[in-house]
Amino acid sequence: MELLIQWPKMLWLFSIVGAVTSLFSLLTLGIAWLRPSYAGWRSWSIGNAALVLGMLVGVARTPETLLLSVLVGNGLMLIGTSLLVEAFERFSGAVPSRRQQVIGSGVVAALLLALWALTFFDSLTARFLLVSVYMTVQSLRLLLLIVREWRAQAHLRGAYTFNLVVLVTVGLLTLPRTLSVGSGRHPAEAFALTGPNVLLAVAALLMSAGGTLAFWVLHEDRRKVEVAALHRQLTLLAYHDPLTSLLNRRGLWEGFGRWSEDGQGAPATLLLLDINHFKAINDRQGHAVGDECLRTLGAALQELSKPGDLAGRVGGDEFVLLLIGPSVQITAQLGALRERFQDRPESAGFSVSFGCTWVERRETLDAAMMRADEDMYRHKIARLPAPQGPAGAAPESCAVLSGPVKAGRGGPIARRSVR
Repeated sequence: MELLIQWPKMLWLFSIVGAVTSLFSLLTLGIAWLRPSYAGWRSWSIGNAALVLGMLVGVARTPETLLLSVLVGNGLMLIGTSLLVEAFERFSGAVPSRRQQVIGSGVVAALLLALWALTFFDSLTARFLLVSVYMTVQSLRLLLLIVREWRAQAHLRGAYTFNLVVLVTVGLLTLPRTLSVGSGRHPAEAFALTGPNVLLAVAALLMSAGGTLAFWVLHEDRRKVEVAALHRQLTLLAYHDPLTSLLNRRGLWEGFGRWSEDGQGAPATLLLLDINHFKAINDRQGHAVGDECLRTLGAALQELSKPGDLAGRVGGDEFVLLLIGPSVQITAQLGALRERFQDRPESAGFSVSFGCTWVERRETLDAAMMRADEDMYRHKIARLPAPQGPAGAAPESCAVLSGPVKAGRGGPIARRSVR
């Protein structure tokens, strides 16, 4: 009699929970269709709505609606659980094949047929255990999938942890009713206002609101990671040469501007470089060989640079190197360049000409490059020693670059116009 008195209260509780979760599910479904996101978002919205409504329909039943409640409620729960697993699979890129989808649908159909048959024997425990076994298997699949992605994607671990906490909490809240109904000792209490059923209502609310929020956070975190990666890629393309990975003109000019505005420290050494007979290399051996020469020189400059130095490609076979270290360090850097690209050009397959100059802070990079360009012309044409003089002329460390130059495979040194 007490259970019959509690039935209207039970009906009211699950009616309120059902109304709240239904509105939330409709809102989620609308957002999923009007504002598409990554793969799995729509599957999640449908699966979550089906699972929550199935939990409520399966409990809020009367003797007159027993068959309908069993088939509709449990059917929605089976379908919803399958869709939740599929949603995570799609989100992680493991899209189920057509064969897997057909097999999954067949299993659900077979279970529904078995549930329909069990209603004639009025075996609540058997029906409950049948559904529980299937949902437990699917839940384990879902948990293993989340753990696998948590380990594989460090940048999404926070969001996956959020999802894991929500799903485990929902499972723990439904556990008391699972044990109560599964034991079969008090079947009437399955539809009474008891503690396990109240916890089931709380689980439905948490799954509807918290589950959707957790999955949305997972999508947003992935979007933020991809936007950040795209920003880094665009920044790299905007400030770096794609062939050599050195700074391009924009990156070099901005880097020089930051060094120039610093206003502290000694003048730097600016080096202008180009590959001797580069046009002949392209014409005789092909542009693929020419590109490889550019990459080789770029890698050498990158390796030679110290923290704070600037290495860039300003166009064609022209490279710029700004060395800001102490004189001894710069002399060693320039000596390494000469040894590799002038004294032993056969190791690289080409030789390089250099122009060197001091560069003061607050002066323009264009003016310094013009002086370095003139210095390189003098070396190309007359092989004169590096000129010494006041600030703005070639620093003493540049003297290691002067002297005879061996020809690389591009041919002997000639005027710049015959690169």
